Amino acid sequence: MVPEPPFVLLANDDHRALAALRDALRLAGAQVAACRTVGVALEAITFHVPTVVVADVAMEVGKGWDVVYAARSARELPTIVLDRFGDAGARRTALAAGADEVVRVPCDADEIATRVLALAHRARRLDTAGPVYRLRGLVVDVAAHSVRLNGRAIVLTAQQFAILRALFEARGGTLERSRLLSRIEALDDEPPSERAIDLHVTRLRRRLGDRATDPRFIESVYGVGYRLATEVSAPIPLGEIAEDVLLALPDPLLVVDAELRVRFANDAAARLLVRPRDEIVGRLCGEVLECTDCLGSPLGGPRCFARALHSGATTLRAVPALVRAGDEHIAVTLTYGLVQSDGLVTLEIRPRDGADSPASATG
Repeated sequence: MVPEPPFVLLANDDHRALAALRDALRLAGAQVAACRTVGVALEAITFHVPTVVVADVAMEVGKGWDVVYAARSARELPTIVLDRFGDAGARRTALAAGADEVVRVPCDADEIATRVLALAHRARRLDTAGPVYRLRGLVVDVAAHSVRLNGRAIVLTAQQFAILRALFEARGGTLERSRLLSRIEALDDEPPSERAIDLHVTRLRRRLGDRATDPRFIESVYGVGYRLATEVSAPIPLGEIAEDVLLALPDPLLVVDAELRVRFANDAAARLLVRPRDEIVGRLCGEVLECTDCLGSPLGGPRCFARALHSGATTLRAVPALVRAGDEHIAVTLTYGLVQSDGLVTLEIRPRDGADSPASATG
């Protein structure tokens, strides 16, 4: 498994030095929060929990020490101190405060970047405990700085991740654009604007497959900002080409998402289950099928086969079961397949030999 790139916080009010080191770290594959003020750096330490902190203690006439103390006392984050003046006393103070290295500057930016990455590699924390947020198949792991949608990894920029995390932390409350601006101020090369927030959110929605007309994850609040779409919205339809192919299949077929909600049903499934497609799509799979084993015990909860696939299996073939079709249960076999690229489960339903469906029995 490829480890997440290190997230480095730079605190320096020397714009030229800050830009050179930021570019060197990004070229080396790190994500970077470039903080031009102590206030932004202190907030970024709390919110972003960087892998390594690099602070020039001389910034803002010595206030850079606040960044070092915050990094070490609050989180014990690996820290490199930049020393502009070669002061032996400052070096001793930095090491006593818990800094891992003190680097005399000016220094080659690539050399500092190499030191930062080496420290990140050595000090990668074993304790990855942290909040994990979930919403309808979307999983945000703050400590791992990772996002998965229906089991599939979603690559986000640092700005997009910060916005998504802030929305989850608001627990459905509306965040004004100004609040979101403070979350990404250290991450944009130029001071961000409300227009920048809108652009980041638009791109974030695109990564999540969200639509402004039918938001599953992020809602706009006109004139104010954004919030999580905590209400369950309509299922996202499959692409037109996929629907055309699935509709043409002769065997009854459902497509179920990670929340076990039916995303698609073909005409054969509607005939077998004796109900219109629009009464199937959008409902929970268990509500539609009311699956039981051959002895009549419900196949819900931990016994649900679709749930098992989302937990790591890839296929389950010809599982005998009973499902509701109209006013009765009929004997069928269920074949499940996990669509790895989309995190969806296909469910093929076939009447067992000698078990006619109500639709076929009535002609």
